[in-house]
Amino acid sequence: MVLAGAVFFPAATLPAQNSPSATAPAHRATLNTYCIRCHSGPTPSAGLRLDALDTANFETNGDTWEKLARKLRHREMPPAGMPRPDAATYDAFVKYIETGRDRLAEVKPNPGRPTLHRLNRTEYGNAVRDLLALEIDVAELLPADDIGYGFDNIGDVLQVSPVLLERYLSAARKISRAAVGDPTMPVSYQTYTIPHGLIQLDRVSEAAPAGSRGGTVVRHLFPVDGEYEISVALQRSRDDEYLGLQRER
Repeated sequence: MVLAGAVFFPAATLPAQNSPSATAPAHRATLNTYCIRCHSGPTPSAGLRLDALDTANFETNGDTWEKLARKLRHREMPPAGMPRPDAATYDAFVKYIETGRDRLAEVKPNPGRPTLHRLNRTEYGNAVRDLLALEIDVAELLPADDIGYGFDNIGDVLQVSPVLLERYLSAARKISRAAVGDPTMPVSYQTYTIPHGLIQLDRVSEAAPAGSRGGTVVRHLFPVDGEYEISVALQRSRDDEYLGLQRER
Protein backbone atom coordinates (compact mmCIF):
# COMPACT_ATOMS: atom_id res chain seq x y z
CA MET A 1 0.00 0.00 0.00
CA VAL A 2 2.88 2.35 0.75
CA LEU A 3 4.37 1.56 -2.64
CA ALA A 4 1.06 2.24 -4.34
CA GLY A 5 0.82 5.55 -2.53
CA ALA A 6 4.29 6.45 -3.71
CA VAL A 7 3.36 5.65 -7.27
CA PHE A 8 0.09 7.56 -7.41
CA PHE A 9 1.19 10.59 -5.43
CA PRO A 10 3.24 12.28 -8.18
CA ALA A 11 0.56 11.61 -10.78
CA ALA A 12 -2.11 13.18 -8.59
CA THR A 13 -0.05 16.29 -7.88
CA LEU A 14 1.58 17.32 -11.12
CA PRO A 15 3.85 20.34 -10.73
CA ALA A 16 1.96 23.52 -11.32
CA GLN A 17 4.50 24.81 -13.82
CA ASN A 18 3.63 21.95 -16.23
CA SER A 19 0.01 23.04 -16.65
CA PRO A 20 -0.89 25.44 -19.47
CA SER A 21 -2.46 27.94 -17.07
CA ALA A 22 0.80 28.19 -15.08
CA THR A 23 3.13 28.86 -18.01
CA ALA A 24 0.71 30.64 -20.34
CA PRO A 25 1.47 34.14 -18.96
CA ALA A 26 5.20 33.69 -19.60
CA HIS A 27 4.58 32.67 -23.20
CA ARG A 28 2.08 35.51 -23.59
CA ALA A 29 4.83 37.86 -22.51
CA THR A 30 7.17 36.33 -25.10
CA LEU A 31 4.64 37.00 -27.85
CA ASN A 32 4.09 40.55 -26.64
CA THR A 33 7.82 41.22 -26.58
CA TYR A 34 8.90 39.71 -29.88
CA CYS A 35 5.87 39.08 -32.12
CA ILE A 36 3.00 41.51 -31.62
CA ARG A 37 4.63 44.33 -33.58
CA CYS A 38 4.17 42.38 -36.85
CA HIS A 39 1.39 39.94 -36.00
CA SER A 40 -1.50 42.05 -34.76
CA GLY A 41 -4.36 44.11 -36.06
CA PRO A 42 -6.63 43.47 -39.06
CA THR A 43 -3.72 42.89 -41.49
CA PRO A 44 -1.09 40.86 -39.61
CA SER A 45 2.11 39.74 -41.31
CA ALA A 46 1.74 36.39 -43.16
CA GLY A 47 -1.90 36.30 -42.03
CA LEU A 48 -0.78 35.19 -38.55
CA ARG A 49 -2.52 37.23 -35.84
CA LEU A 50 -1.17 36.67 -32.33
CA ASP A 51 -2.42 39.62 -30.29
CA ALA A 52 -5.77 37.90 -29.59
CA LEU A 53 -4.36 34.38 -29.19
CA ASP A 54 -5.22 32.83 -25.81
CA THR A 55 -2.00 31.09 -24.80
CA ALA A 56 -3.84 28.97 -22.22
CA ASN A 57 -6.38 27.56 -24.69
CA PHE A 58 -5.40 25.00 -27.33
CA GLU A 59 -8.96 24.03 -28.29
CA THR A 60 -9.37 27.01 -30.60
CA ASN A 61 -7.15 28.48 -33.30
CA GLY A 62 -5.58 25.12 -34.08
CA ASP A 63 -4.16 26.31 -37.41
CA THR A 64 -2.59 29.32 -35.71
CA TRP A 65 -0.91 27.14 -33.09
CA GLU A 66 0.46 24.77 -35.72
CA LYS A 67 1.79 27.62 -37.85
CA LEU A 68 3.35 29.33 -34.84
CA ALA A 69 5.08 26.14 -33.70
CA ARG A 70 6.46 25.53 -37.18
CA LYS A 71 7.87 29.05 -37.48
CA LEU A 72 9.41 28.97 -34.01
CA ARG A 73 10.86 25.51 -34.56
CA HIS A 74 12.67 26.65 -37.69
CA ARG A 75 13.55 30.07 -36.20
CA GLU A 76 11.62 31.84 -38.95
CA MET A 77 10.29 34.47 -36.57
CA PRO A 78 11.07 37.09 -35.52
CA PRO A 79 12.65 37.96 -38.88
CA ALA A 80 16.36 38.65 -39.27
CA GLY A 81 17.38 42.03 -37.91
CA MET A 82 14.67 42.05 -35.23
CA PRO A 83 15.21 41.26 -31.53
CA ARG A 84 15.01 37.51 -30.84
CA PRO A 85 14.64 35.41 -27.71
CA ASP A 86 17.39 33.06 -26.64
CA ALA A 87 17.48 29.39 -27.66
CA ALA A 88 16.04 28.23 -24.34
CA THR A 89 12.99 30.44 -24.80
CA TYR A 90 12.50 29.17 -28.35
CA ASP A 91 12.71 25.52 -27.25
CA ALA A 92 10.46 26.02 -24.23
CA PHE A 93 7.76 27.73 -26.29
CA VAL A 94 7.82 25.04 -29.01
CA LYS A 95 7.64 22.27 -26.41
CA TYR A 96 4.77 24.08 -24.69
CA ILE A 97 2.77 24.21 -27.93
CA GLU A 98 3.52 20.60 -28.90
CA THR A 99 2.65 19.30 -25.43
CA GLY A 100 -0.57 21.29 -25.28
CA ARG A 101 -1.71 20.15 -28.72
CA ASP A 102 -0.82 16.53 -27.95
CA ARG A 103 -2.77 16.59 -24.69
CA LEU A 104 -5.78 18.04 -26.47
CA ALA A 105 -5.59 15.29 -29.12
CA GLU A 106 -5.59 12.64 -26.38
CA VAL A 107 -8.52 14.12 -24.47
CA LYS A 108 -10.58 15.23 -27.48
CA PRO A 109 -9.43 13.29 -30.52
CA ASN A 110 -10.65 14.58 -33.86
CA PRO A 111 -10.82 11.75 -36.40
CA GLY A 112 -11.99 14.11 -39.13
CA ARG A 113 -15.12 13.92 -41.19
CA PRO A 114 -16.30 10.51 -42.40
CA THR A 115 -15.94 9.89 -46.12
CA LEU A 116 -18.67 8.25 -48.15
CA HIS A 117 -16.51 5.67 -49.88
CA ARG A 118 -17.69 4.29 -53.20
CA LEU A 119 -16.20 1.30 -54.98
CA ASN A 120 -13.70 1.97 -57.70
CA ARG A 121 -14.27 0.11 -60.95
CA THR A 122 -11.96 -2.79 -60.04
CA GLU A 123 -13.74 -3.29 -56.71
CA TYR A 124 -17.08 -2.97 -58.51
CA GLY A 125 -16.11 -5.73 -60.93
CA ASN A 126 -15.00 -7.95 -58.04
CA ALA A 127 -18.30 -7.35 -56.24
CA VAL A 128 -20.29 -8.30 -59.35
CA ARG A 129 -18.21 -11.45 -59.74
CA ASP A 130 -18.67 -12.47 -56.09
CA LEU A 131 -22.41 -11.71 -55.98
CA LEU A 132 -23.56 -12.78 -59.45
CA ALA A 133 -20.76 -15.09 -60.66
CA LEU A 134 -20.29 -12.87 -63.71
CA GLU A 135 -16.99 -11.81 -65.20
CA ILE A 136 -17.47 -8.34 -66.67
CA ASP A 137 -15.13 -6.00 -68.49
CA VAL A 138 -15.25 -2.98 -66.20
CA ALA A 139 -12.96 -1.00 -68.49
CA GLU A 140 -15.67 -1.17 -71.16
CA LEU A 141 -18.52 -0.26 -68.83
CA LEU A 142 -16.95 2.40 -66.58
CA PRO A 143 -14.39 5.18 -67.01
CA ALA A 144 -11.03 5.09 -65.26
CA ASP A 145 -11.06 6.26 -61.63
CA ASP A 146 -9.28 9.38 -60.46
CA ILE A 147 -5.80 8.87 -58.99
CA GLY A 148 -4.72 10.38 -55.68
CA TYR A 149 -1.27 9.88 -54.16
CA GLY A 150 -0.69 7.10 -56.67
CA PHE A 151 -3.82 5.12 -55.70
CA ASP A 152 -7.29 4.83 -57.23
CA ASN A 153 -9.16 3.73 -54.09
CA ILE A 154 -8.94 6.81 -51.85
CA GLY A 155 -12.39 7.86 -50.70
CA ASP A 156 -11.79 11.61 -50.88
CA VAL A 157 -10.65 11.29 -54.48
CA LEU A 158 -13.43 8.99 -55.71
CA GLN A 159 -16.08 11.59 -56.45
CA VAL A 160 -19.52 10.81 -57.89
CA SER A 161 -20.44 13.15 -60.72
CA PRO A 162 -23.80 13.04 -62.55
CA VAL A 163 -22.05 11.68 -65.64
CA LEU A 164 -20.34 8.92 -63.65
CA LEU A 165 -23.63 8.02 -61.95
CA GLU A 166 -25.23 7.58 -65.38
CA ARG A 167 -22.41 5.24 -66.38
CA TYR A 168 -22.92 3.15 -63.25
CA LEU A 169 -26.67 2.95 -63.89
CA SER A 170 -26.02 1.90 -67.48
CA ALA A 171 -23.56 -0.74 -66.28
CA ALA A 172 -26.08 -2.00 -63.73
CA ARG A 173 -28.72 -2.44 -66.43
CA LYS A 174 -26.37 -4.45 -68.64
CA ILE A 175 -25.17 -6.57 -65.73
CA SER A 176 -28.71 -7.30 -64.53
CA ARG A 177 -29.72 -8.46 -68.00
CA ALA A 178 -26.69 -10.71 -68.16
CA ALA A 179 -27.48 -12.10 -64.69
CA VAL A 180 -31.18 -12.92 -65.16
CA GLY A 181 -31.39 -13.16 -68.93
CA ASP A 182 -33.69 -11.40 -71.35
CA PRO A 183 -37.26 -12.83 -71.18
CA THR A 184 -37.98 -11.48 -74.65
CA MET A 185 -35.05 -13.28 -76.23
CA PRO A 186 -36.37 -15.65 -78.93
CA VAL A 187 -35.38 -19.30 -79.13
CA SER A 188 -32.48 -19.77 -81.51
CA TYR A 189 -30.89 -22.78 -83.13
CA GLN A 190 -27.40 -23.51 -84.29
CA THR A 191 -26.44 -26.48 -86.45
CA TYR A 192 -22.88 -27.73 -86.84
CA THR A 193 -22.27 -30.09 -89.78
CA ILE A 194 -19.30 -32.39 -90.28
CA PRO A 195 -18.03 -32.52 -93.88
CA HIS A 196 -18.80 -35.81 -95.69
CA GLY A 197 -15.17 -36.30 -96.59
CA LEU A 198 -13.84 -35.95 -93.04
CA ILE A 199 -11.77 -38.99 -92.08
CA GLN A 200 -12.63 -40.07 -88.56
CA LEU A 201 -10.21 -42.90 -88.04
CA ASP A 202 -7.98 -40.79 -85.80
CA ARG A 203 -8.20 -37.99 -83.29
CA VAL A 204 -9.89 -35.10 -85.08
CA SER A 205 -8.58 -32.18 -83.01
CA GLU A 206 -6.15 -31.24 -80.27
CA ALA A 207 -9.19 -30.18 -78.27
CA ALA A 208 -10.64 -33.71 -78.43
CA PRO A 209 -9.90 -36.15 -75.60
CA ALA A 210 -6.60 -37.97 -75.89
CA GLY A 211 -6.96 -41.41 -77.48
CA SER A 212 -10.31 -40.60 -79.06
CA ARG A 213 -11.25 -41.29 -82.68
CA GLY A 214 -13.69 -39.41 -84.80
CA GLY A 215 -16.38 -37.10 -83.51
CA THR A 216 -16.12 -33.35 -83.70
CA VAL A 217 -15.14 -30.31 -81.66
CA VAL A 218 -17.04 -27.02 -81.87
CA ARG A 219 -16.94 -23.74 -79.96
CA HIS A 220 -20.33 -22.33 -79.06
CA LEU A 221 -21.17 -19.17 -77.14
CA PHE A 222 -24.11 -19.63 -74.80
CA PRO A 223 -25.61 -16.15 -74.39
CA VAL A 224 -27.12 -16.73 -70.93
CA ASP A 225 -27.22 -19.37 -68.25
CA GLY A 226 -30.08 -21.79 -68.74
CA GLU A 227 -31.15 -25.20 -70.01
CA TYR A 228 -30.10 -26.05 -73.54
CA GLU A 229 -31.19 -29.00 -75.68
CA ILE A 230 -28.44 -30.68 -77.67
CA SER A 231 -29.28 -33.33 -80.27
CA VAL A 232 -27.01 -35.38 -82.53
CA ALA A 233 -27.94 -36.77 -85.96
CA LEU A 234 -25.72 -39.21 -87.84
CA GLN A 235 -25.18 -38.63 -91.53
CA ARG A 236 -26.20 -41.31 -94.04
CA SER A 237 -24.49 -42.33 -97.20
CA ARG A 238 -26.14 -42.98 -100.56
CA ASP A 239 -26.42 -46.61 -99.55
CA ASP A 240 -28.45 -45.53 -96.53
CA GLU A 241 -25.64 -46.39 -94.16
CA TYR A 242 -24.45 -44.28 -91.26
CA LEU A 243 -21.15 -42.67 -92.09
CA GLY A 244 -18.36 -43.80 -89.81
CA LEU A 245 -20.10 -47.02 -88.83
CA GLN A 246 -19.23 -50.28 -90.49
CA ARG A 247 -22.04 -52.69 -91.36
CA GLU A 248 -21.62 -56.16 -89.94
CA ARG A 249 -21.23 -58.73 -92.71
